[in-house]
Amino acid sequence: MLSEDLTNGSKERLDNFINRAKSGQTVKLQIKVYRNLIKQVNQSEATDDIDIETDRCLLMADFTSTRRAQEKSDTVTKVYAVCPINESDVDDRTTRHIANERLKMDYARLKDANILFEATYF
Repeated sequence: MLSEDLTNGSKERLDNFINRAKSGQTVKLQIKVYRNLIKQVNQSEATDDIDIETDRCLLMADFTSTRRAQEKSDTVTKVYAVCPINESDVDDRTTRHIANERLKMDYARLKDANILFEATYF
C-alpha cells in the first residue's frame, strides 16, 4: 500500500495524523474513495524488446486534514486494491470487499486515536 501523497510528494502518513491526535491536537479528516485507471507496462518474456500494456484499476482513498493554525492541507493517499478493469461482477464485488475491509482496519486505528471523520467505502 502507498502511504504518501502521490500528487505533491509529501511524506505524510496516517501514523502522523494518529500521533498528532494522541499528542492532544484535534484532527479532523475528510476521506474520498475513488478508482484510478493506470497502464501497467511489462516486458514480454518471449522477446525483450516488446512491451505488454495492461489496464489496471487502483481502489484508492485520500485522507485530507486541514491544520487551522497554518491553513495548510495535508493529504495521505493509500491504495487499497489493484484489479483488472474488465473483471466480472463477482470479482469486482470481491475486490471492493477486500478494499473495504482494509479501510475498516485504518478507520479503527483513526477512531482509537479520537480522530474525527466520516467513514466512506468503495
